[in-house]
Amino acid sequence: MIMPSKYLREDEALVGISAALLPLVQKNDNLTALWESAKKIDTIGSFERFILALDFLYLLGLVDLHNDKIVRVQE
Repeated sequence: MIMPSKYLREDEALVGISAALLPLVQKNDNLTALWESAKKIDTIGSFERFILALDFLYLLGLVDLHNDKIVRVQE
């Protein structure tokens, strides 16, 4: 589920979904606004996959939550 395999395409794996979601986080939106723009992307699909990808990005230290806004971590 996290990594692509011969049975799971890259765009269906959590890594691929997270890669599609990461550029949208730059807008410094709240969860609702981010979901509204992310649900237009076919690879994200459902809200459940959106949340899993967002959790994955948080675990990797690429996004964080500041003042109820989801922000991309700049190093």
